[in-house]
Amino acid sequence: MPTILDDYKPQITEEQAMLSQKSINFVKVLMLQEELERERERLYQELSEIEKKEAFEVLSKQFNIPDFITVRDVSEILGITPQMVRRHCSDGKLKSHQTLEGSGKWRIDTEQFMDKPNWDKFIEKRAKLKNNP
Repeated sequence: MPTILDDYKPQITEEQAMLSQKSINFVKVLMLQEELERERERLYQELSEIEKKEAFEVLSKQFNIPDFITVRDVSEILGITPQMVRRHCSDGKLKSHQTLEGSGKWRIDTEQFMDKPNWDKFIEKRAKLKNNP
């Protein structure tokens, strides 16, 4: 990891030049995260539907991601309440189907969330579950 930080040369202001090396590295990591997020979004937009499925299959195998996720998981990924997730499901805004009519329980297709901002947090959570059964 240090080589990535060493190779990354953001524009540094006078104020930033007075920071300790640890502070500079922290700022570099945050700036890299922003750049990587923009690049991830750009690349996702360029993927065809087939390529999106391929990418999802690779991620599924590596991080133990199920084909369907819960209302709670979607709530965390989208940053909205579980009630709002259920409303989106019933309105057809999310690819999903109700497990038992009128129960409020939904099977929500996971693949549709790969381009969402909290997707990486969901993957981290799944990776932890996979590594700590």
